[in-house]
Amino acid sequence: MRILAPAEALRAARALLNLSQRGVAERAGISQKSLSVVENSSYLLADTNLLLVDFYLANNIQFLGEASIGSEITRCGVRWAAPSSQVTGKALEGLHAMDVAVSFKAARAFLGREQTDVAAAAGLTPAAVKGLEAGKTWAESYQTLVRYYKAEGLEFTGWGDPSTGKYYGVGVQWGSDKARS
Repeated sequence: MRILAPAEALRAARALLNLSQRGVAERAGISQKSLSVVENSSYLLADTNLLLVDFYLANNIQFLGEASIGSEITRCGVRWAAPSSQVTGKALEGLHAMDVAVSFKAARAFLGREQTDVAAAAGLTPAAVKGLEAGKTWAESYQTLVRYYKAEGLEFTGWGDPSTGKYYGVGVQWGSDKARS
């Protein structure tokens, strides 16, 4: 039996791929309306959900979480496929590399928030949030946004390779005390 992906994980997976709903719907062979329903409600379209899971897996996105029969999924999240611990050399071949250690865009999508809402709640300008999501690394604003997402219960995944300055396994998940909402 396959486990359906929670809506927040589907939204964050799309953000990691940097695709619009239309882009994912076209590539996954589903309607944009069905994608929107699955990403934004507790109403589950099981077939659509699993088609999306397969699409994201085929595009090197890993779904994270812990589940047991009769309980909710805990530590739900997504990340770029990568080994759990740091590897080097040939083991890095074929892995998606990022120039930044965190994906603020995926974190925001995971929570289902708008840039302006995150900016207001974190005490930043919308322009700062937009810049950080685009890969800017303004130290003070960067740390402020990391603290905001951690206070919201999120953890960032991934690790860096000092020799290349690239990051692998970048993603986001609920912290250990958060269950699927």
